[in-house]
Amino acid sequence: MGDRVKGGKSRHPDLVVEVAHPKIIHESGAQILRHANLLSLRVTMATHPDGFRLEGPLAAAHSTGPRTVLYEGPVRGLCPFAPRNSNTMAAAALAAPSLGFDGVTAVLVADLSLTDMHVVDVELSGHPGPTGRSFAVHTHRENPAEPGAVTGSATVTAFWRSLLACCQLPSRPGIHLC
Repeated sequence: MGDRVKGGKSRHPDLVVEVAHPKIIHESGAQILRHANLLSLRVTMATHPDGFRLEGPLAAAHSTGPRTVLYEGPVRGLCPFAPRNSNTMAAAALAAPSLGFDGVTAVLVADLSLTDMHVVDVELSGHPGPTGRSFAVHTHRENPAEPGAVTGSATVTAFWRSLLACCQLPSRPGIHLC
């Protein structure tokens, strides 16, 4: 699936039907998501309070117990006050333009039990179908992190491997920035 068809004209589908083989989702999932009409997308990031580098009103926020929600609301409202802790949420908002920075919900959680990891939960759902039930996906990621670190220790390796994989794509070898 490409954004352009022969002749260079842009395609903007009215409907995306996802019943694809995992290889297709791997190759085109980001493009499909750009055209999907999601009902909700919620990204929760939890780590030890020492792992946050907060600014503005969030800088004064303190844990009130073992697990404290420091922020819950649109990604747009979080980014200015947690620029080092909101990158995953901002990426989700960019990947889901039907929701964007105002429609994607960000949740930032200080959790005293998470001394050596960052936890990210992503929950998305589509509009209800004829039965009233909605498509839903929930992912849970645990990224090891040194105490007090803003970035998980597996992040650099994952980033580097993604760059190497881009260089080996048979259709477009090399790294292409737009």
